[in-house]
Amino acid sequence: MRISISIILLLQVCICYAQKVDLSGIRQNFNKGVKNKELCEKYHEQLQKGAKSPVEKGYKAAFHMFMAKHTSNPFKKMSYFKDAKSMLEEVIEDNPQNVELRFIRLCIQYYSPKYLGYHSEVEQDKEYVMNNLHKMTDKQTKQLIYDYLDGAKMYTENELALLRR
Repeated sequence: MRISISIILLLQVCICYAQKVDLSGIRQNFNKGVKNKELCEKYHEQLQKGAKSPVEKGYKAAFHMFMAKHTSNPFKKMSYFKDAKSMLEEVIEDNPQNVELRFIRLCIQYYSPKYLGYHSEVEQDKEYVMNNLHKMTDKQTKQLIYDYLDGAKMYTENELALLRR
């Protein structure tokens, strides 16, 4: 009897301290994480502890990469970049049809410095997102992605019209 009560209490403590991922907040602040150190650290920590779904793992990789912007140590910058690149490529390899993951990689590759050599999928991801965004069933996420891409100026007016459908 004492053992079962102890196990129940232990499980309750674990559940209370389990890190919950605020995916809605992460999506809404995706474009701010690279500029805002506190926001980046908050979501980076949350995702390191709690990312389980492929999309959460994609954002985990993105915020891990964003951490490179918030350190002055060049070795740490490169470590963040390489680790995040591997994480992102792995989750996309396992989920190549996921529009949101392709959006994440598109944004990262589009804005990464050219000397890092991480631009090989920009055109493919740009086209994939353009041709598949309308298939997303989550209307709020679909709108957030569209709004971000509209403001990013990486699509022509004709391409934006295809994204809008």
